[in-house]
Amino acid sequence: MFMAASTGEVMGTQTDWSGVRERVIAVVEAEHRAHGSEPSPHPIFEPVLTAAEIAEVEAQYGVALPEEYRTFLAEVGAGGPGPAIELTSLRRVDGRWGWVWDEGEPLLLDPSGPFVETEDWADQQRATLRTAGHEPTTRDEEEDYLDAYYEVFGEAGESVWYEERVRGAIHVSDNGCGMTGWLIVVGPHSGELRNRDCATNPPFEPYLDARGNRHTFHSWYLEWLERREREAG
Repeated sequence: MFMAASTGEVMGTQTDWSGVRERVIAVVEAEHRAHGSEPSPHPIFEPVLTAAEIAEVEAQYGVALPEEYRTFLAEVGAGGPGPAIELTSLRRVDGRWGWVWDEGEPLLLDPSGPFVETEDWADQQRATLRTAGHEPTTRDEEEDYLDAYYEVFGEAGESVWYEERVRGAIHVSDNGCGMTGWLIVVGPHSGELRNRDCATNPPFEPYLDARGNRHTFHSWYLEWLERREREAG
């Protein structure tokens, strides 16, 4: 297992989530009033997690969660509104922790290796196929070596391919229309986020701020909240 260093620990900074939960609730309620809608009977946020629960998550996966995400879970909520539609909810289901999206089966983190960046993905595929005794010859323009995965792993080929593609990262947000957000947990870019399009083999693109700097969970969430507050006006 790989132990991921958190962004806050590396940079030596403190993450401030004070007032964020209340601000999100206020803007959601203001939007309901503006549209003449009744307040939702459901809580806006999932409950926060205790220190013991977060430690249980980290022990289950053998990783340290990025500090900004860990403190969000403890101070804001284990799920709720967020870029662009909502965050996945971290819940214990049947004794195991996983990330729940749209009430489906919990999504698990594979901590067995670092997240593979888009530019290194084809090399990773070739290495996997060679380890399985297969020398890849043809790289599809859109799907890289997915056909070779079917040849080697049979019907499980796509599942193996997909699980390897998102290894080391958490599916952290639903962005609508098949778009998803991923928080890197394992590897040199732990704490950064990537956006995934709905295509079969899209590039995982870093989220960038207005200056072109890569977002961390804290800057990404606050930028979204500030924009939503301005729009609510």
